[in-house]
Amino acid sequence: MKRSLIAGMAMATLTSAVLAQPYYVRGDFNGWNNNTDPMVQTDTNRWEYTVTGLTPGEIYEFKATVDDWSSTAPGSNAKYTADANGELQINLFDTETHADGWMPEGKWRLGYADNGSFDWELMGDMNGWGGGSEWFLDDMGEGLHSGTFSIAAGTYQFKFRSQNNWDFSIGDDFGNAAGNNEIILAEDTLVQFDIDMSNGRWRTTIIPAPGSAALLGLAGLVATRRRRG
Repeated sequence: MKRSLIAGMAMATLTSAVLAQPYYVRGDFNGWNNNTDPMVQTDTNRWEYTVTGLTPGEIYEFKATVDDWSSTAPGSNAKYTADANGELQINLFDTETHADGWMPEGKWRLGYADNGSFDWELMGDMNGWGGGSEWFLDDMGEGLHSGTFSIAAGTYQFKFRSQNNWDFSIGDDFGNAAGNNEIILAEDTLVQFDIDMSNGRWRTTIIPAPGSAALLGLAGLVATRRRRG
């Protein structure tokens, strides 16, 4: 019995040690070679790190990784500019199960503080990958950028990019130059596209048309609740 207990404790200790391995931010600013200054855990599955001493406005590529590179986020590099203080504040979410209606799902997420250096637009099959001001997203504050567009029925590949150029883009893993995202619409639809930069995630939301079954169902639910009250 004692041997079994000791063996179990040893296995638990080993498992904890493996799970507790540190994460590092590596990028252009440190030669992709940091293994001495780890990220700091600030919440469950959330780790933060602020890169300092950078050139304000300079563009940098980076990612978060364990020391041996066996796990990284994003799969493609993240890319952003240093703020006016020469800093980049980076957030890692080290779980593959987010279950919050946002993407990417099934992989780690990496986000970064929005310093307002540029805004975003929607690029894809729905606009011939031409973009333009009618496809600009609005800055909602705190790293959230949102736009709602009327799109015909069909299957569409798309990405988010910096307005008017491809200096920065967000693909399926929230990295720069990642794979395309995809949306399938059974009918002409209003669709809301969101980017949440600090949390390293994006989503699409179908906006029900006035008088649609979804809205009528919601109205009925509200009426039922009122009658019960």
